[in-house]
This record gives sequence, C-alpha cells and structure tokens, in this order.
Amino acid sequence: MPNLSPTQRAYIRRSTRVHDPDPSEIAGELNIVPFLDIVVNLIMFLLATSEAVLAIVQIEAQLPQIGRASGGAQQQQDPGLNLNVTLTDGGIIVTGSGGKLAPGCTEVTSGRVMTIPKRGNDYDWPALTDCATKIKARFNDERDVIVGADPMIHYEYVVAAMDALRSSGKQELFPKVLLSAGVR
Repeated sequence: MPNLSPTQRAYIRRSTRVHDPDPSEIAGELNIVPFLDIVVNLIMFLLATSEAVLAIVQIEAQLPQIGRASGGAQQQQDPGLNLNVTLTDGGIIVTGSGGKLAPGCTEVTSGRVMTIPKRGNDYDWPALTDCATKIKARFNDERDVIVGADPMIHYEYVVAAMDALRSSGKQELFPKVLLSAGVR
C-alpha cells in the first residue's frame, strides 16, 4: 500500500463516505419552491402593469344619509320637493312630495301609471330631461334627485338617467344625484 499523507487520507475518507439521501429525494418529490417564486413574481408584475392599463371611471354620486334631522318642526312645515326617479321595466316613474307625476310632467296623479313610458324597448331619455326641466322651473332652488331602479335594470340605464337629470345641455338641472336601492 502506498504511503499517504494524513491530508490525503482525510480527503479519501470524505470522498468515499456513504451519503444519506434527503427523504424528499427518496420519494422522488419535486421541489416546487423555485416555481412558486416565479409565479408570485409574475402575478405581481401582471397586477402592476394592469393597473396602468385599466381605465377606471368614477361617477360622482352621494348615497342618502340616515339620521335624525335637526329642527323637526321646520322640516314638517317645508318638506321640500324630494324628487325621486325610479327605473322599471315599463318605463320611468317620477315622484315627489306631492305624489306621482302623470305623463307630461305637469300634474300629479295616483295609481299605476308611468310618468315616461318606454319607446319600444328603449327608455326615452330626452323626455326625462324635459320632465326634469319642467320640475326645475317650478322648484328652482332644488338641486337633489334620488335615482333608483328595479334590481333587474342594467346599470348603464341608471347612469343614463343620472346624465339626463343633471343638465339639459343649456342649464344645470339636478346636479346632486343620490342613489337609492330599487324596490320591487
């Protein structure tokens, strides 16, 4: 046997030692940690870039507030207009403190009547603007309108109603639009 130095013998012992495998190596499992690192980085990258690409539109609206009004006696004497516009499958109902408006928006009526019935399958937005113009002529100080819709009405129609009530192109009608939950 050749003469080996102690350093050489230590090297041979280390290199010929039996290596015990990791339990995951015995079962043949894959290490998915690097894969998860890549996926997380990709998700963060996609979220960061999609935020810059998306066009987010905001509609300025205020929800009705629930609370006790101050000066209860004054509120009972002058209730205000309390204009409500409700979108239904049959058309648009316009109501106020005095009751439901009849077609033409000049007089108050009762019963099951649509203030502005649909034209075919479409809502009549110019008629709603004309109705709001007539109401604004009688109640010049009012700025609030509450818009509601049946649950099955598409949101685009609610936005169109809000646009029709805010201005007539020439004058500002009811700029402060409040949203209300639809009631069936």
